[in-house]
Amino acid sequence: MPSLTKKVFFITLAACALNAGCAGNSSSSSESSHSSSGALSSAQTSSSIQSSSSAQMNSSAPASSSSSASSGPVSGLATGKGSLAASINPASFGCVVDHGNWIFNAGVVEPAIAGCDPTGDANGVPVGEPTQVLPHLTAEAAAELTPSHRWWGSLAFYGDMPVGDTARSSYITPDPIAARISDRGVRLAGIPSGMKLFNDSDFGMEIPDPFAEVHEGIAIANSAHAVLDAKLHHYSDGSVTARWFAGNTLVMEGTFVYGSPYVYFEVFSGSPIVRTFAEAGPQKSTFDVGSNGLGFTTNVSGITNHFAVFADGAATFNQFETKDTLINVASGRFTVAYLPVAKVAAPSSTLINTLKSYAHNRVRDVQIDYTVNPNTQAVTVSHQYLNSVGEPVTTLAGLMPLQWKNSAQTVTEIKTRSARGVVKFAETSAFNYQLPFVGLLPSLPLGIGDYDRDTLIALIREFTGQPASSWNTRKDTYWAGKNYGKVAELAAIAREAGLTSEADQLITWLKTELEYWFTGTDNGAPKISQYFVYDETWNTLLGVEESFGAQQQLNDHHFHYGYFVRAAAEICRIDASWCSADNYGPMVEMLIRDYAAGRDDSHFPYVRNFDPANGFSWASGHMNFTRGNNNESTSEAANAYGAMVLYGLITGNEDIKNRGIYLHASSTATYWEYWNNIDRYRGKTGDDDNFPAEYTNLTTSIIWGSGAVFSTWFSAAKAHILGIQGLPLSPLVFHIGLHADYMSDYAALGLSESPNNLPSGLPEDSWRDVWWNMLAMSDNSMAISDMESMNFNYTPEAGETKAHTYHWVYTLSALGEIQTGKGELTANYPAAVAFDKNGTRRYIAYNYGDSAITVRFSDGKEMSVAPGAFAVE
Repeated sequence: MPSLTKKVFFITLAACALNAGCAGNSSSSSESSHSSSGALSSAQTSSSIQSSSSAQMNSSAPASSSSSASSGPVSGLATGKGSLAASINPASFGCVVDHGNWIFNAGVVEPAIAGCDPTGDANGVPVGEPTQVLPHLTAEAAAELTPSHRWWGSLAFYGDMPVGDTARSSYITPDPIAARISDRGVRLAGIPSGMKLFNDSDFGMEIPDPFAEVHEGIAIANSAHAVLDAKLHHYSDGSVTARWFAGNTLVMEGTFVYGSPYVYFEVFSGSPIVRTFAEAGPQKSTFDVGSNGLGFTTNVSGITNHFAVFADGAATFNQFETKDTLINVASGRFTVAYLPVAKVAAPSSTLINTLKSYAHNRVRDVQIDYTVNPNTQAVTVSHQYLNSVGEPVTTLAGLMPLQWKNSAQTVTEIKTRSARGVVKFAETSAFNYQLPFVGLLPSLPLGIGDYDRDTLIALIREFTGQPASSWNTRKDTYWAGKNYGKVAELAAIAREAGLTSEADQLITWLKTELEYWFTGTDNGAPKISQYFVYDETWNTLLGVEESFGAQQQLNDHHFHYGYFVRAAAEICRIDASWCSADNYGPMVEMLIRDYAAGRDDSHFPYVRNFDPANGFSWASGHMNFTRGNNNESTSEAANAYGAMVLYGLITGNEDIKNRGIYLHASSTATYWEYWNNIDRYRGKTGDDDNFPAEYTNLTTSIIWGSGAVFSTWFSAAKAHILGIQGLPLSPLVFHIGLHADYMSDYAALGLSESPNNLPSGLPEDSWRDVWWNMLAMSDNSMAISDMESMNFNYTPEAGETKAHTYHWVYTLSALGEIQTGKGELTANYPAAVAFDKNGTRRYIAYNYGDSAITVRFSDGKEMSVAPGAFAVE
């Protein structure tokens, strides 16, 4: 096993968050960044972010007597020549003492444990059993596959957040509403109402006294039941329903819809209460909304919220001047509406009447589907709002900037500035929007850049000349995965260079590693590391060894497993039989299914890591943060989804290919929309500008459910904050170079702390090669001259090789700016792209099929591409 100091980074971060002066993981690359379970850099203050991954160390968990967090292979889960382990081997458990005793490699468990082995066992096998974390589900939800990684993911992971308990701190973010589901009901506030700039690098929703039952908004409670237990009851692509119980008594349920101003409630026991922080006075007032309803305005801690309660049928509102307004509604059904108005404005009668007109059109499901145009690879995403019997229902639907900017949908004048930018509301039961696909390749072909071929060959052979035991010494899913990804890239370059024996050697290395991972036992004996287990409780695939809480909190599976799929795609490009149904194809597809399964998968929830409502992925599985969920490295997500496209092309699996195109196109579009705010860069203002006016940074790095922050999980260095969006640099992430002028300014900011404002001036482990790769997409000659100035005297980033960087920088410098992916230029094949350099357009395509194809670009260019070959014109 690797040393514990390297393996427990995701655990020690928690202790660091509670104890000042922690230095972090000095023995690992600083790239230990984008995990969603870490300490925050200095730019992220505790006043704006509650890092609950640390607080939960001292929390209790659902009782369990299981000694393993996983169960064995289940019926119907095909593995081909591979196999899964029956369960996590207790000998795999790791434990570290660091201001407490913390366990890892034990599945989805609470991190705290009674004690570590006092004998100092080399594996740190803990004393006692880990405490399994069980999902909080109703019987109906338990009959379905267990989800995670949504804007409401904490509901499945932890259920309710007890009032006053900072260990369970999560807020779900059905933007423009933020809600904390508690053991007394639910706390509601408007994200726009609390939006502010925390400092020059951080904006989002302010939540005063975040663990109280109610403060700046309202809470929904119950007259007859003071202590409740909340569980996930139902979910769709854009909605979630929670149910609250008192023992075995069902008390109430609430349905939250992303982008909607409404929350739909039904009470089964007792009477509902609208609770406010204060009684009638400066901090609370009411306003008329017509019959069977009442409006509430709260003004607490300088934050004004307006809510209206619309009852279904006759209702009375009693004691509305007190903190607790009792609602007597015969039907038990009512809708709470958040009124999206300017922070200090009063709601107009027009707004109130519009909200009231749709308040009783109860939405239960939001179905989000996609289609891929085979002639252009463009993706059309459709949203449909459905009632409880699956019929379309007209509602006031909120469209986020990604949606309304790419849609012909008519919107009303109702709008509000929220976490992602301006939300515009439409009176509709459905809408759709279109996104371009940038295209991708297995590698960049040779013969384009003005590099020295002998130098490239020498760099390839320098890597392949090392012992087979040296190229990968990591045994966890992330760091080993990065090694697999870089070797896959290098193998493709070597083959293009005519170094067949070296390329075959690299493929053999990959096969040996992946085949070992894909086998559940070692000569019939249980393994200690490098194996996978299917967890029936969470319907997920767990890799042993874990890193960054990939087991414990289900973090980052798309980041980790995407590298495995990328490597497998290169293996099968050369040896298609390796991915056959009776070989290792089922194991590769199981990894894909874990992070991005199809709609009707029998063992994995639909696109686990991707949130269809937001259009991008989330990293955290438990989502135990006041700011909602978070995601950092968009490029590693694109790597995972692009790898699906490659695998689908190789195997002829249209479903995986098209799903990968959808996920990749949406991920890359949101990168430019939400992370980079490209419209502001182009000079657009007003509604088109997604950042608050006070936020002046060019970009951001971590997107939160209720805001964003210019920081990383591990470093305050700008080279890391911006560089994390550019690795791994490969033809699966061409999208980061879509705007060369922007990239030039982006690189200038990322390198602004370098003494010479160039990668060569960066300190060690600051990813010089990543920055050369990105500079090649904008400032070509600068990238080449600075790279050459170091004469290869540098340590590559963990996912890079010197040969790949050398080839990439020279080739991209010759190709110029990528043209596909902007919408104007398209191709009828996914593995086809075009570039422009000083007015000269160059077209590249790779044919994954076994017969010649004709690739057609929308500008009229046609090119014949031989099977298993590149065409460059």
